[in-house]
Amino acid sequence: MYILKAIIIGDTMENKIKIKYLGYITDLSGKQYEEININGEETIENLLPFLKKLRDDDYIIVVNGKGAKLNNKVKGGDTIVILPQTGGGNN
Repeated sequence: MYILKAIIIGDTMENKIKIKYLGYITDLSGKQYEEININGEETIENLLPFLKKLRDDDYIIVVNGKGAKLNNKVKGGDTIVILPQTGGGNN
């Protein structure tokens, strides 16, 4: 009985995606952090539709420490960070 509980809890954790929002993206999303349960794979675009309202060069998507695009697929256990694009200055 205890083994079954451990398997169920472990399986639930593997289906969660962690999402962290930084900068003005927290205002757009209404939160700084969330976890979403998914089954299988899903595109970032489907998980975070509010990003489609922005220009591609307005934000940066990082999945598990690597750059990503809206059409990249993610799965349970992945961590997504969405942050504003920064730039400026003169040479």
